[in-house]
Amino acid sequence: MFAAVAAAIVAATVVFTACSRRVPDPPDAEFLVATADSTFWVHSGAQGIRIQAVPMTLAHFGGRFHEVFIADVDRSFDDAVFTGERVYVRDLQSGDSSLVYDDTAIVMMAARHARSNPDAVPLSGDDDTPTDPQISASGETDVVEVRGAYALLEHRSAYEMPGGDQHDTVRTVVDLRTGAAATASAMARESKAEDSNVVRTLPRSWNRKGYTLHARGAADGSVSISLRDRTERAWPLFTVGDHPRVYWLDSPPIDDAARSALVRAFNSAASYDEAVKYAGYVHPSAKAARARTTRRA
Repeated sequence: MFAAVAAAIVAATVVFTACSRRVPDPPDAEFLVATADSTFWVHSGAQGIRIQAVPMTLAHFGGRFHEVFIADVDRSFDDAVFTGERVYVRDLQSGDSSLVYDDTAIVMMAARHARSNPDAVPLSGDDDTPTDPQISASGETDVVEVRGAYALLEHRSAYEMPGGDQHDTVRTVVDLRTGAAATASAMARESKAEDSNVVRTLPRSWNRKGYTLHARGAADGSVSISLRDRTERAWPLFTVGDHPRVYWLDSPPIDDAARSALVRAFNSAASYDEAVKYAGYVHPSAKAARARTTRRA
Protein backbone atom coordinates (compact mmCIF):
# COMPACT_ATOMS: atom_id res chain seq x y z
CA MET A 1 0.00 0.00 0.00
CA PHE A 2 2.82 2.40 0.91
CA ALA A 3 4.68 1.74 -2.36
CA ALA A 4 1.51 2.35 -4.37
CA VAL A 5 0.88 5.66 -2.62
CA ALA A 6 4.50 6.72 -3.13
CA ALA A 7 4.17 5.98 -6.85
CA ALA A 8 1.00 8.06 -6.96
CA ILE A 9 2.86 10.98 -5.39
CA VAL A 10 5.50 10.77 -8.09
CA ALA A 11 2.80 10.73 -10.76
CA ALA A 12 1.25 13.83 -9.24
CA THR A 13 4.65 15.49 -9.26
CA VAL A 14 4.92 15.00 -13.01
CA VAL A 15 1.56 16.71 -13.47
CA PHE A 16 2.53 19.59 -11.20
CA THR A 17 5.86 20.34 -12.83
CA ALA A 18 4.32 20.25 -16.29
CA CYS A 19 2.22 23.31 -15.50
CA SER A 20 2.92 26.65 -17.11
CA ARG A 21 5.19 29.32 -15.65
CA ARG A 22 2.12 31.36 -14.62
CA VAL A 23 0.93 28.80 -12.06
CA PRO A 24 -0.19 30.56 -8.84
CA ASP A 25 1.62 29.96 -5.59
CA PRO A 26 0.25 27.12 -3.47
CA PRO A 27 -1.08 28.31 -0.11
CA ASP A 28 1.08 28.27 3.00
CA ALA A 29 0.31 25.06 4.87
CA GLU A 30 1.98 22.38 6.95
CA PHE A 31 0.35 19.23 8.29
CA LEU A 32 0.64 15.46 8.68
CA VAL A 33 -1.71 12.84 7.23
CA ALA A 34 -1.47 9.49 8.99
CA THR A 35 -2.97 6.09 8.19
CA ALA A 36 -2.63 2.70 9.85
CA ASP A 37 0.71 2.06 8.13
CA SER A 38 2.00 5.35 6.67
CA THR A 39 2.53 9.02 7.51
CA PHE A 40 2.82 11.94 5.09
CA TRP A 41 4.42 15.28 5.98
CA VAL A 42 3.18 18.07 3.69
CA HIS A 43 4.94 21.45 3.40
CA SER A 44 3.30 23.99 1.07
CA GLY A 45 4.17 27.57 0.20
CA ALA A 46 5.57 29.94 -2.40
CA GLN A 47 8.44 27.54 -3.18
CA GLY A 48 6.01 24.74 -4.00
CA ILE A 49 4.71 21.62 -2.27
CA ARG A 50 6.97 19.02 -0.69
CA ILE A 51 5.67 15.68 0.54
CA GLN A 52 7.69 13.26 2.64
CA ALA A 53 6.07 9.82 2.95
CA VAL A 54 7.32 7.11 5.29
CA PRO A 55 5.95 3.71 6.41
CA MET A 56 5.42 4.81 10.02
CA THR A 57 2.33 4.36 12.20
CA LEU A 58 1.86 7.62 14.08
CA ALA A 59 -0.14 8.27 17.24
CA HIS A 60 -0.73 11.45 19.21
CA PHE A 61 -1.76 11.53 22.85
CA GLY A 62 -0.70 13.32 26.01
CA GLY A 63 0.32 16.29 23.86
CA ARG A 64 3.13 14.30 22.17
CA PHE A 65 3.69 12.26 19.03
CA HIS A 66 4.41 8.54 19.28
CA GLU A 67 5.30 5.77 16.86
CA VAL A 68 3.55 2.40 17.03
CA PHE A 69 5.77 -0.35 15.67
CA ILE A 70 5.88 -4.13 15.45
CA ALA A 71 8.87 -6.34 16.27
CA ASP A 72 9.39 -10.06 15.70
CA VAL A 73 9.64 -12.60 18.49
CA ASP A 74 11.23 -15.98 17.72
CA ARG A 75 11.27 -18.86 20.20
CA SER A 76 12.02 -21.64 17.70
CA PHE A 77 13.89 -24.90 18.32
CA ASP A 78 15.65 -27.37 16.05
CA ASP A 79 12.44 -29.43 15.87
CA ALA A 80 9.70 -26.78 16.25
CA VAL A 81 8.97 -23.27 15.00
CA PHE A 82 7.43 -20.61 17.25
CA THR A 83 7.33 -17.10 15.76
CA GLY A 84 5.16 -14.13 16.63
CA GLU A 85 5.02 -10.36 16.72
CA ARG A 86 4.97 -7.80 19.52
CA VAL A 87 3.60 -4.25 19.39
CA TYR A 88 5.53 -1.37 20.94
CA VAL A 89 4.93 2.35 21.27
CA ARG A 90 7.77 4.88 21.27
CA ASP A 91 7.68 8.47 22.51
CA LEU A 92 9.29 10.45 19.67
CA GLN A 93 10.73 13.11 21.99
CA SER A 94 12.21 10.93 24.73
CA GLY A 95 12.90 7.91 22.52
CA ASP A 96 11.53 5.61 25.25
CA SER A 97 9.69 2.49 24.04
CA SER A 98 7.29 0.23 25.88
CA LEU A 99 5.61 -3.08 25.07
CA VAL A 100 1.85 -2.76 24.68
CA TYR A 101 0.89 -6.10 23.10
CA ASP A 102 2.68 -9.44 23.36
CA ASP A 103 2.06 -12.66 21.46
CA THR A 104 1.65 -14.56 24.71
CA ALA A 105 0.27 -17.70 23.05
CA ILE A 106 3.49 -18.21 21.06
CA VAL A 107 5.69 -17.53 24.10
CA MET A 108 3.70 -19.95 26.27
CA MET A 109 3.68 -22.69 23.61
CA ALA A 110 7.45 -22.38 23.21
CA ALA A 111 7.98 -22.62 26.97
CA ARG A 112 5.71 -25.67 27.14
CA HIS A 113 7.63 -27.33 24.29
CA ALA A 114 10.93 -26.73 26.08
CA ARG A 115 9.63 -28.37 29.26
CA SER A 116 8.20 -31.36 27.37
CA ASN A 117 11.29 -31.80 25.17
CA PRO A 118 14.39 -31.08 27.27
CA ASP A 119 16.67 -32.22 24.43
CA ALA A 120 15.28 -29.63 22.00
CA VAL A 121 17.92 -27.05 21.04
CA PRO A 122 16.82 -23.39 20.92
CA LEU A 123 17.76 -21.68 17.66
CA SER A 124 19.84 -18.53 17.54
CA GLY A 125 19.29 -15.65 15.15
CA ASP A 126 21.79 -17.09 12.66
CA ASP A 127 20.33 -20.61 12.55
CA ASP A 128 18.18 -21.79 9.66
CA THR A 129 14.53 -22.55 10.30
CA PRO A 130 13.89 -26.33 10.39
CA THR A 131 12.40 -27.56 7.12
CA ASP A 132 10.18 -30.28 8.63
CA PRO A 133 9.33 -29.25 12.19
CA GLN A 134 7.08 -31.31 14.46
CA ILE A 135 5.20 -28.14 15.38
CA SER A 136 4.84 -24.88 13.49
CA ALA A 137 3.12 -22.04 15.33
CA SER A 138 3.08 -18.48 14.05
CA GLY A 139 1.34 -15.23 14.90
CA GLU A 140 1.01 -12.02 12.92
CA THR A 141 -0.27 -8.68 14.20
CA ASP A 142 -1.41 -5.65 12.20
CA VAL A 143 -2.40 -2.18 13.35
CA VAL A 144 -5.87 -1.66 11.88
CA GLU A 145 -6.48 1.83 13.20
CA VAL A 146 -5.12 4.36 15.69
CA ARG A 147 -7.53 6.60 17.56
CA GLY A 148 -6.04 8.94 20.13
CA ALA A 149 -4.31 6.84 22.77
CA TYR A 150 -5.80 3.59 21.48
CA ALA A 151 -4.91 1.14 18.74
CA LEU A 152 -7.16 -1.44 17.14
CA LEU A 153 -5.09 -4.56 16.40
CA GLU A 154 -5.77 -7.65 14.34
CA HIS A 155 -3.96 -10.82 15.38
CA ARG A 156 -3.82 -13.90 13.15
CA SER A 157 -2.50 -17.23 14.42
CA ALA A 158 -1.73 -20.47 12.60
CA TYR A 159 -0.87 -23.71 14.41
CA GLU A 160 0.19 -26.88 12.61
CA MET A 161 0.62 -29.75 15.06
CA PRO A 162 0.35 -33.55 15.04
CA GLY A 163 -3.07 -33.25 16.64
CA GLY A 164 -4.40 -31.03 13.83
CA ASP A 165 -4.23 -27.53 12.43
CA GLN A 166 -5.87 -24.42 13.79
CA HIS A 167 -6.26 -20.90 12.38
CA ASP A 168 -7.72 -17.95 14.28
CA THR A 169 -8.19 -14.22 13.73
CA VAL A 170 -9.10 -11.87 16.56
CA ARG A 171 -9.29 -8.11 16.97
CA THR A 172 -8.45 -6.33 20.17
CA VAL A 173 -8.10 -2.75 21.41
CA VAL A 174 -5.09 -1.71 23.49
CA ASP A 175 -4.45 1.45 25.47
CA LEU A 176 -1.11 2.74 24.17
CA ARG A 177 -0.45 4.55 27.44
CA THR A 178 -0.54 1.43 29.59
CA GLY A 179 -0.71 -1.61 27.31
CA ALA A 180 -3.94 -2.65 28.98
CA ALA A 181 -6.75 -4.20 26.97
CA ALA A 182 -9.66 -1.87 26.30
CA THR A 183 -13.10 -1.98 24.75
CA ALA A 184 -14.22 -0.48 21.47
CA SER A 185 -16.69 1.73 23.36
CA ALA A 186 -13.91 3.09 25.59
CA MET A 187 -11.80 3.86 22.51
CA ALA A 188 -14.70 5.66 20.84
CA ARG A 189 -15.56 7.62 23.98
CA GLU A 190 -12.07 8.73 24.98
CA SER A 191 -10.83 9.50 21.45
CA LYS A 192 -13.82 11.69 20.57
CA ALA A 193 -11.74 14.88 20.64
CA GLU A 194 -9.21 13.37 18.22
CA ASP A 195 -11.96 12.30 15.82
CA SER A 196 -12.52 15.86 14.65
CA ASN A 197 -9.46 15.36 12.45
CA VAL A 198 -10.33 11.83 11.26
CA VAL A 199 -12.03 11.15 7.94
CA ARG A 200 -15.16 9.17 8.80
CA THR A 201 -17.54 10.36 6.09
CA LEU A 202 -16.78 11.60 2.59
CA PRO A 203 -16.39 14.15 1.19
CA ARG A 204 -14.76 16.01 4.09
CA SER A 205 -13.14 19.45 4.21
CA TRP A 206 -11.18 21.39 6.82
CA ASN A 207 -11.19 25.17 6.40
CA ARG A 208 -7.91 26.51 7.67
CA LYS A 209 -6.26 29.93 7.70
CA GLY A 210 -5.56 30.64 4.02
CA TYR A 211 -6.35 27.17 2.69
CA THR A 212 -8.72 24.21 2.69
CA LEU A 213 -7.76 20.56 2.95
CA HIS A 214 -10.23 18.37 1.09
CA ALA A 215 -10.79 14.60 1.22
CA ARG A 216 -13.00 12.75 -1.23
CA GLY A 217 -13.72 9.10 -1.89
CA ALA A 218 -12.16 7.21 -4.79
CA ALA A 219 -13.75 4.41 -6.79
CA ASP A 220 -11.67 1.74 -5.04
CA GLY A 221 -12.69 2.87 -1.56
CA SER A 222 -9.54 4.87 -0.87
CA VAL A 223 -9.38 8.57 0.05
CA SER A 224 -7.93 11.29 -2.20
CA ILE A 225 -6.41 14.30 -0.44
CA SER A 226 -6.10 17.71 -2.12
CA LEU A 227 -5.12 21.23 -1.11
CA ARG A 228 -7.15 24.31 -2.13
CA ASP A 229 -6.51 28.02 -1.82
CA ARG A 230 -9.09 30.75 -1.17
CA THR A 231 -9.95 30.96 -4.87
CA GLU A 232 -10.68 27.20 -4.98
CA ARG A 233 -7.58 26.40 -7.05
CA ALA A 234 -6.75 22.79 -6.23
CA TRP A 235 -3.49 20.85 -5.88
CA PRO A 236 -4.06 17.06 -5.66
CA LEU A 237 -1.64 15.53 -3.16
CA PHE A 238 -2.04 11.73 -2.78
CA THR A 239 -4.47 8.89 -2.21
CA VAL A 240 -4.48 6.83 0.99
CA GLY A 241 -6.47 4.10 2.71
CA ASP A 242 -9.61 4.65 4.74
CA HIS A 243 -9.87 6.71 7.93
CA PRO A 244 -6.78 8.94 7.53
CA ARG A 245 -5.99 11.30 10.42
CA VAL A 246 -4.74 14.88 10.07
CA TYR A 247 -2.38 16.60 12.50
CA TRP A 248 -1.93 20.35 11.98
CA LEU A 249 1.60 21.70 12.38
CA ASP A 250 1.03 25.31 11.28
CA SER A 251 -1.75 26.78 13.40
CA PRO A 252 -0.98 26.59 16.21
CA PRO A 253 2.64 25.88 15.26
CA ILE A 254 4.31 22.94 16.96
CA ASP A 255 7.20 23.68 19.30
CA ASP A 256 10.85 23.08 18.45
CA ALA A 257 11.11 19.92 20.54
CA ALA A 258 8.16 18.27 18.78
CA ARG A 259 9.44 19.34 15.36
CA SER A 260 12.90 17.95 16.04
CA ALA A 261 11.36 14.68 17.23
CA LEU A 262 9.31 14.39 14.04
CA VAL A 263 12.35 15.08 11.87
CA ARG A 264 14.33 12.34 13.62
CA ALA A 265 11.43 9.90 13.34
CA PHE A 266 10.90 10.58 9.63
CA ASN A 267 14.61 10.24 8.89
CA SER A 268 14.69 6.93 10.74
CA ALA A 269 11.50 5.60 9.14
CA ALA A 270 12.85 6.44 5.68
CA SER A 271 15.11 3.38 6.02
CA TYR A 272 12.18 1.00 6.66
CA ASP A 273 11.21 0.70 3.00
CA GLU A 274 12.96 1.11 -0.36
CA ALA A 275 9.95 2.82 -1.98
CA VAL A 276 10.08 6.50 -2.96
CA LYS A 277 9.88 8.71 0.13
CA TYR A 278 10.15 12.23 -1.28
CA ALA A 279 8.14 14.03 -3.92
CA GLY A 280 6.85 17.49 -4.50
CA TYR A 281 5.76 20.29 -6.73
CA VAL A 282 8.39 23.00 -7.16
CA HIS A 283 6.91 26.30 -8.30
CA PRO A 284 8.24 27.29 -11.76
CA SER A 285 9.53 30.65 -10.51
CA ALA A 286 11.41 28.91 -7.73
CA LYS A 287 12.93 26.46 -10.23
CA ALA A 288 14.06 29.33 -12.44
CA ALA A 289 15.68 31.12 -9.51
CA ARG A 290 17.42 27.91 -8.48
CA ALA A 291 18.72 27.42 -12.02
CA ARG A 292 20.11 30.96 -12.11
CA THR A 293 21.85 30.40 -8.78
CA THR A 294 23.36 27.16 -10.06
CA ARG A 295 24.67 28.86 -13.21
CA ARG A 296 26.24 31.66 -11.18
CA ALA A 297 27.91 29.13 -8.88
